[in-house]
Amino acid sequence: MARTNPLRITLVDDSDLAAAGLRTLMAPYADRVAVIDNRDALAHPDALDVVLYEPMGQTSMSRSLLRDLQSMGAAQAAVFSWAGPDQLPASPTNPHLAKSLTASQIVVSVERLVEGRFETAPVSQRVVLAPVDETVVVIDEEEPGLEESMGYEDVGLTPREGEIVSLIVSGLSNREIGERLQLSINSVKTYIRSAYRKMGVERRTQAVLWGLDNGIHVERSHALVG
Repeated sequence: MARTNPLRITLVDDSDLAAAGLRTLMAPYADRVAVIDNRDALAHPDALDVVLYEPMGQTSMSRSLLRDLQSMGAAQAAVFSWAGPDQLPASPTNPHLAKSLTASQIVVSVERLVEGRFETAPVSQRVVLAPVDETVVVIDEEEPGLEESMGYEDVGLTPREGEIVSLIVSGLSNREIGERLQLSINSVKTYIRSAYRKMGVERRTQAVLWGLDNGIHVERSHALVG
């Protein structure tokens, strides 16, 4: 059965900036993830779904807080750090999320974590646990669609939104995208706004970087460039 309430997560991190940053990143996804203050999490530990924590530079207070949250509730704990698994003081037994993930990737990873599918999630496998393998998609001039599915559903994009993101990465303008997909310029802009919100980006350059970071590498066929 699909969830009707957002997942409740909290971050145990001695950096106030990290906690504020996570709340800001998750704000556009409030219908899927709610970031709970540590004090509220301690008051209602049974209502908590995930406890993210930074193991680097932990103080006795943060270690105690983490122990209390884990012992008082059934929330899944996960490392949330800039450091990679091989850079941590001790090998973590909990799943590892990198702070370099985009907002949408964090949301998907947390959802998969709660569902017990984190290890098979494309986000965790491709971005967190292993190097990114570039996926090459060839766009043929006579074929308006993409020849391969990029799995954009893993970050919440619809197939059309994912298609448009690929064309943005390939360097096409909004007008060129509309002509290729036979969409009005206003429709293209609507799809782009929706995709940007889900990706956690605001500008075209950020969208291109997001695409490249996610292994999206679009090449035009010789018919287009020759």
